[in-house]
Amino acid sequence: MSLFCRLLCVGCLAATLVPRASAQMPSATNALPPESTLESWLSSEDPRLVAWGAHDVLVARDSNLTPQLVTLASRWQPLSLQTSDNSPYVNLSSEQKDQRDAMAAVLDALIQMNVALPTDTLRNLAPDFGNDVAILLSRMPEEESGALSFDFYRSPPVRDFSLQYVSAALLALHPPAGFAADLLSSISVQANVLVVLPGSEQFGGGEGGSSFGGLPGRPRENWPMTGQYQLTKQKSDGASLVVAGIDPIYALRSESTHFLPESSSIGMYLGPEQRLRLIAEMLGVPREEIHWHTMVSTTIEFQSPEQYERELLVLVEEERAKHRATAAALADRNLLSLAEAEQSLPDLKLKIRDRRGEGALPNIEGVLPPSLDPPNLPARVEWSFAP
Repeated sequence: MSLFCRLLCVGCLAATLVPRASAQMPSATNALPPESTLESWLSSEDPRLVAWGAHDVLVARDSNLTPQLVTLASRWQPLSLQTSDNSPYVNLSSEQKDQRDAMAAVLDALIQMNVALPTDTLRNLAPDFGNDVAILLSRMPEEESGALSFDFYRSPPVRDFSLQYVSAALLALHPPAGFAADLLSSISVQANVLVVLPGSEQFGGGEGGSSFGGLPGRPRENWPMTGQYQLTKQKSDGASLVVAGIDPIYALRSESTHFLPESSSIGMYLGPEQRLRLIAEMLGVPREEIHWHTMVSTTIEFQSPEQYERELLVLVEEERAKHRATAAALADRNLLSLAEAEQSLPDLKLKIRDRRGEGALPNIEGVLPPSLDPPNLPARVEWSFAP
């Protein structure tokens, strides 16, 4: 056979094989494959094929294959258990990142098709997919989600503040026994006490903030674009309600070929003020009707140790009276017992700053001068000195 004929035969063979091979490979431009092909992709050990299978199941809205998606989700093992430092964000191999991207596609399909997952599955997914789990948790009946929400509230996954916040917001809608007492007692009130000489200029302080955000990964070829979820308190076009309440929580969906583990969740942090707002919600009153704050400031003009001590104790008692009023209101609504009320008061932390002048400062940094050493303070009232 001549060289020309041999090349011609090879070319013909290649021409017949290329369409057959491409028909088996997922592509964003191809028509949806048959259900049997999607099923084989979801059963594949190749994360990319799993991602394409989940993507196409969502596009086709093929409910016949949702049990397979549920099974895939139930088999997930937290990445934090597979790394040496218990963190799902570092030291991941490329294979683990591919597995995470594939599971993100699976969860996106389940969320968009409104498919429920068992609580044990959500618990396993939570360390790596907090926002997705928060959305799925919010759709469960309260009698099924309550215990898991309490677990996520009390012991949230490492670094996942949004899931803890959503769990607390869900519990506030239907408060279980012990929740109100735990929420109130976990508030830390900081009282900044500035000690100055009589007639001195008074100084104030302020609070800082922080923001979190993530950059999308560079798009990669041959992987599908799948939904990634951000939680926010800001209602906008395309946002869907996750939790109602005093501060409604919304989910925003964007698409990426990578899972975005650091996608920002705006304001999703259960700090002291957020806890107090949830208490207002449980009491059925606006936040402004609770007449105390989680950060207060006062200035004491130092004239004598006795006068300083007296004014400091007045501050403590005034704040404690406000806290007791809130505890009593919760007890009136049967959200905590009378026995719990006194034991559930917030922590009150006095931060004392000495601004009386150089001669009055302590000789050892961080040690309070004897004249400023607080007297015996009530339970759950602590002090620290800021030189």
